[in-house]
Amino acid sequence: MKTLEKIKLIIGVIFTIALLILKYTIGSQMISDINTIDVLIILPISLATYIFVGYDIYIEAVEEIKEEKNFFNELILTIIATIAAFCIQEFVEALAIMVFFKVGEAFEHYAVHKSKKSIKSVLELKPDFANLVCENTIKIVKPEEINVDDVILVKPGEKIPLDGIVIEGETSLNTSSLTGESLPRDVFINDSVLSGTINITSAIKVRVTKLYKDSTVNKILEIIESNQDGKTKNEKFITKFAKIYTPIVITLAFLLAVLPPIIIGGAQINGENIANFSLWERWVTLGTSFLVISCPCSLVISVPLAYFIGLGEASKLKVLIKGSVYLENINSIDTIYLDKTGTITKGNFNLTKINCYKEENNELIKELAVAGEYYSDHPIAKAIKDNLKIDINENDLKDYKIILGKGTSVLYKDKELYIANEKLLNEMCIDYQKHNEIGTIFYVLYNKEVIGNLVINDEIKEDSLEALTILKKSTNEICMLTGDNEIIANDIASKLNIDYKANLLPLDKGNIVCSCRDNSHKVMFIGDGVNDSISLQNANIGVSMGNIGSDAAVDVSDIVIMDDKLSSLVKVKKVAKKSTRVAYENIILSLVCKFGMMIFAFINGLLSLSYSNIIVWLAIFADVGVTVLCVLNALRLMIHKKSK
Repeated sequence: MKTLEKIKLIIGVIFTIALLILKYTIGSQMISDINTIDVLIILPISLATYIFVGYDIYIEAVEEIKEEKNFFNELILTIIATIAAFCIQEFVEALAIMVFFKVGEAFEHYAVHKSKKSIKSVLELKPDFANLVCENTIKIVKPEEINVDDVILVKPGEKIPLDGIVIEGETSLNTSSLTGESLPRDVFINDSVLSGTINITSAIKVRVTKLYKDSTVNKILEIIESNQDGKTKNEKFITKFAKIYTPIVITLAFLLAVLPPIIIGGAQINGENIANFSLWERWVTLGTSFLVISCPCSLVISVPLAYFIGLGEASKLKVLIKGSVYLENINSIDTIYLDKTGTITKGNFNLTKINCYKEENNELIKELAVAGEYYSDHPIAKAIKDNLKIDINENDLKDYKIILGKGTSVLYKDKELYIANEKLLNEMCIDYQKHNEIGTIFYVLYNKEVIGNLVINDEIKEDSLEALTILKKSTNEICMLTGDNEIIANDIASKLNIDYKANLLPLDKGNIVCSCRDNSHKVMFIGDGVNDSISLQNANIGVSMGNIGSDAAVDVSDIVIMDDKLSSLVKVKKVAKKSTRVAYENIILSLVCKFGMMIFAFINGLLSLSYSNIIVWLAIFADVGVTVLCVLNALRLMIHKKSK
């Protein structure tokens, strides 16, 4: 909240309390027929404070009418109610209504983290330069200056600046920023490469096939930037409610002020004829009081408060929600799309199985696996070494080589050792027992004998199955969208009993989510990487994994799961359900009390009772009293939580 808003709120609360005390202590003093305190002190102070605190509400209401053509909202109703209160000379009540409304906005301000953070992390995808090959020299230029068919040099550790085809060299690429796949991709001459991926091992020359404006990385950036402010707005409940509530109460107030005298016609009530000005004055005053009673302060404060407390409870579950509107809408989601790597699975490689063909080699194969990957920084090599943790004497290693895309070779204890995939074994014409297990398989070839193999896989998180089983009960569809190949995707999806779509690029995922949303579905997307940013933007609710997820995914998402557990989302849905229930309890309580008071006020006016003080106190109770009751009811969320 801005400093000025804080000052306005503090001044409004202080003056409202002070004026209420003044009014109900010495405020009844009169000179002749004039209430001196009311006219000389309470009116000017109330009006000045009212203008200072609420002038922006008028500006916002006018903009809402001009831009959205929305004539019936909580702003309009609050303005009408305060003007009505001034008309019936309830100056402090008019100020109190505006201050209560601003208090409600303050709750909502803290509940809603206004706009999302900047997408600086996504912009880091953008390459800063390109190494343009010019005859025998290398010229560093901006990617935008490169033309189609130009040749660029990409060194190890650099981002590939433009889409193209490898014409010289071979290397491994980190494609996780685009595909989400943590396994590096090996590329050779004539293989295509995408901008935004990172060169890992060796320098390559690439012939450019697309201008920067048409490149993969630029398309991703353009979509994310355009969607930053263009994502479909979720309306707050009070805004949707006011569209119905406001015209109803304004119409009822008008009818209450006008119809009774007209219907009464020439009849008399307590000796007063319809032509009597005092009769019209009574019903017009009653109509304006009706507006004061109908003011939605209790809803403006208590409904956001219920969700605000829900946000606090969600944070205790290590789930950060960037606004009450998302907590409110969680349970209306009917379709869930989610990424695989880092969302369903742990997002890192593990040595899941060792198959040894002879029992006497059970320990030897582990030693050989570590020796064969000793000097490699490849993610798979790291998974093997981290899992086995066996000490190797470097003096036993000679002639270590990394065979790109195929494995490694080394002389270990003066014998040839290969950690090889099927491609390398086939090239070497080695006879071996083929395994068809799911995952990445490397064979251990030692002294010209295949003694076994290693299975590397990304493990499913322990809570994924249970969480997805529960989430399926409240949704029409759960589907995994992944950049992985068909075999791995099918294996994961079958274990979790969900649908899947494989071999997808970020744009593919985003288009699927957008298409589903455009078909009137309420879509949630759950992901963790930069490659998920478009999908997170396109979904009605975007959920990211905050611990292992990229900063970009966190920035553009609406909900962040800090412990990376899908089960936490299940718990938050329960919190959302409780918060929504309490919010609707407050709505019912508020409406029942308000309409009850309206009916009582109508009967009071019809029977021509001493309505003046009664109506005023009814208005105060219906506005302030009901608000307090609703706030206390919302606080039950915290009390109930503590009592567990």
